[in-house]
Amino acid sequence: MVAAPGGCTHYHNRMWHETDSWTPSPLRATVALVMLLAAATPEAADVYRWTDEQGRVHYGQRPPPQGAEKMQLPATKATLPSADQPSAQRRDRQQRLLEAYEYEREQKRIAEARLAQQRERDAARCRELQKSWRLLSYAGPVYRTDTGGERRYLSEDERAAEKAELRRAHLQACGTEPQ
Repeated sequence: MVAAPGGCTHYHNRMWHETDSWTPSPLRATVALVMLLAAATPEAADVYRWTDEQGRVHYGQRPPPQGAEKMQLPATKATLPSADQPSAQRRDRQQRLLEAYEYEREQKRIAEARLAQQRERDAARCRELQKSWRLLSYAGPVYRTDTGGERRYLSEDERAAEKAELRRAHLQACGTEPQ
């Protein structure tokens, strides 16, 4: 500590505090901001999902002893700290659980939509295979039109080979015998 002229250290000390200590430097402001944000950011609480013995789905931040899967959720926005930190944390946890539920519900809706599209494609394929089966099963002559527009009639062996291939495809795609 440097003494002011006349030996008065108290005045000089107070003056030093007022001019240097309380003047915010960019480094001090940055450190204060980082500390504020660290305190303001809620814990990235993990959300777990599990099904109990009765088949009910549960969500929570602490998994049961066994059988819980950690959910991979999109990041959420942080909230600033409030005067009532426990209430803010509780709200953040509740919001995180709500987001987990909504996220899973959206993922389920997307999966169901994909499944419905796949079922429609499979049904269209089965209808096409069934139509081909009926054409090959027709009692009269069966022909194919070549690239030149000419009809080429199938022999009985060719017809039987196509029906065998069509039968395998129908069983695989539709799960039933063609009719």
